[in-house]
Amino acid sequence: MRSISLPDECLNELFLYLDNKSLYKCLFVNRNYCRFAIPILWEKPFRPSFVREKYSLIINTLLNCLDKEEITTLIPYQINIIKYQKPLFEYGKFIRIIDQEFVKQNIITWLNSSNGKVFTERYNITKYQDCRVKKLIKVIYHMIIRQGSNLKEINLRVFQSDFYIDLPKFSIFQNQIPGIMNLRSLKVDIDLESSDDKRYENTMEFLKSIHKSCNNIINCDLLIYKLNYNIVKEFLNIIKSQPLKRISIYTNFLEQHKKEIIYALEYRSFSLKELIFIYMDFKNIDLTSITKLECLEKLEFDNCEGFTYEHCNIFSKKKFQLKELKLWHDDLDVIYDSDNVYDQLGINLNVIVGLIITLGGESLLKLSLNIITSETIKAVKESCPRIDFLHIRIISSKSLNSIIPLICELSLLKILHIQMDSDEVNNNNNNNNNSNNNSNQLIEILGDHLISVEYLYLNVLVCLSSFEYFTKNCKVNLKKWIFPCNESLRKDYLLCVDNYQRLHNSLKFLGIYESEDGFCWDDDELEIIDSLKGQGVDIVSSNHLSKLFYQ
Repeated sequence: MRSISLPDECLNELFLYLDNKSLYKCLFVNRNYCRFAIPILWEKPFRPSFVREKYSLIINTLLNCLDKEEITTLIPYQINIIKYQKPLFEYGKFIRIIDQEFVKQNIITWLNSSNGKVFTERYNITKYQDCRVKKLIKVIYHMIIRQGSNLKEINLRVFQSDFYIDLPKFSIFQNQIPGIMNLRSLKVDIDLESSDDKRYENTMEFLKSIHKSCNNIINCDLLIYKLNYNIVKEFLNIIKSQPLKRISIYTNFLEQHKKEIIYALEYRSFSLKELIFIYMDFKNIDLTSITKLECLEKLEFDNCEGFTYEHCNIFSKKKFQLKELKLWHDDLDVIYDSDNVYDQLGINLNVIVGLIITLGGESLLKLSLNIITSETIKAVKESCPRIDFLHIRIISSKSLNSIIPLICELSLLKILHIQMDSDEVNNNNNNNNNSNNNSNQLIEILGDHLISVEYLYLNVLVCLSSFEYFTKNCKVNLKKWIFPCNESLRKDYLLCVDNYQRLHNSLKFLGIYESEDGFCWDDDELEIIDSLKGQGVDIVSSNHLSKLFYQ
């Protein structure tokens, strides 16, 4: 039978959907498959390598791509490169994403391996060898740029440490075209009191120069712990000069610097679509700049605080067209269960309701919220009628009987992710003696009221009897479902799901926690698994399925 030949464009598109394991197998099918797989596999070659010695092979391959001049520069450092054969590809030119910290880790792993050592610690190269790491970083960057890499993303972690290894000089990134000219993403995690230390000289030069050399950075993550004002100015220049579509900001410095960064967002009025604040206190901070972002579709306040009525008044002056909103308050990591839980945390519920009303609207489709009361959920129901994705975290069992039915009344809700802190549940008790437990009460109410949800993600420990109640009484036809369960009673939980599927015949994916050793099913569990598969259900890792929930 004649084989069908697809155009290169189609094959390339198909290969983009394969994971690394599948791509690696494609290398051995034929030369054409190899030609498509290699660029994807080498797009992001550097990975964490604390305990994975195989990543030294990445450095071996890259060093095999060095030219004579680059090899010669390594000789004074007693780094001898033996080239066994000419590489099949110029691997450096395929690299699109570089994480400076991982480059360093991979090189250290290679040095330890080449010395015949077993790599058991994060860093077991002594200080006198640091010059070798720095030299290898320089020569590898030089080779990557020389071979014509079109870098798209650079990640930097800059921190006060004897183990910090500086970037190469900025001129290396400019030696060849395109280099970093087409950089699209910049992520900087910085914890540095002084920028004058010679150990960080090249990194500081990079941060000061990048906005002049690039004009198409659309994604920026700034995690700033300690920093002097001179470098703050460079971040302001990046915000002002680049056509950012997404920016994530964490700052832990002076109020005046926060104000300047937020004010600089006005320069992105007609480009910024996603704005994320992390662990920021907005007390005395004017957020008027946010109202001037005409293209904003996603706004996240992740573990933020300091909101006031004034912020609500500012937001009320603009009709937002957000599609995604996250209001996640800080300091909710302790289990509270009292009538005045939010008062104890200094949270003004009226302000939170005001934020939901002013930032929400008919355009809003996805909402994440961890201040859950009857008032906040009513505000969601009235102000955001088209919500189809809801992620909540419940810290108090008060008013569950009124809160959960309100959530279930959101008629367009398709994806529901619920987290709840609860006491240990005695799962060995098959009777419902624990029905007063918060999480048990929650899932039983869900079983009585859930009507429209198709994807359900439960971060809730539930006793077996309450779980069985849910599966017997739930009327909704779930398609994707994640739930935690006591491993010793996993068979019983699976049996409940099997009975649910026999009645509803709707479930397509079931997510269950998978250990490092895999699922490790026993014979009784495998029998139920086979029954579920026969009914069209795929059993997958909860971590894997949770990613699908957020796509």
